[in-house]
Amino acid sequence: MQLSDSLLAFFAAAVTSAAVSRASSKCHTVHIGYLATFPGDNPSKWIAVGLNKKNQVTYGAGDPLFKVEFQACPKLPEQKPSIDDYKGRIIVSGSSNCVTVSNPTGSAPFFLEVKNCGDDVTPPTSQRWEWGNDFGAVVFWRGNSGEDEIGYTIDDKSNPITESGSHRIELGCDQSCSSFGIKPKSKLN
Repeated sequence: MQLSDSLLAFFAAAVTSAAVSRASSKCHTVHIGYLATFPGDNPSKWIAVGLNKKNQVTYGAGDPLFKVEFQACPKLPEQKPSIDDYKGRIIVSGSSNCVTVSNPTGSAPFFLEVKNCGDDVTPPTSQRWEWGNDFGAVVFWRGNSGEDEIGYTIDDKSNPITESGSHRIELGCDQSCSSFGIKPKSKLN
């Protein structure tokens, strides 16, 4: 009878372990706030980006702010939770939509839009982001190689560059770029 109980306990542990392992491989939220920039040489507060009616991410156009969640995706390499350094995706809170690079295989400038999220274990390249690096709690797109750290382009006064007319924020680090942040509303300008 004891062998049977041991076998049952072993089986239960194996099933539980498989369930936990499967559940923990999905992307999960580690930070919540607003996708924001910190323009200028000495900013006192962050400025959030907006979302226009075409689901394009804009800056300086007066479009509505949108709350996001940075989700760590454990199946992506180089996860370092002990130092708050993650690879993952950015979802729009309360939805199944992700902040997505609309032209990931093209060349800079890249542009952002909100689209349906891809795989919730290994997101597509256009939806892969990095949280944290040498500068602290910052966010970069991982680039079409998955190894880059690409932020928004900035001018000589460290202000974000946008596409003329649409105000879509431009991404690219060919010349000069800066990182995004995900900040609570109280930290926004």
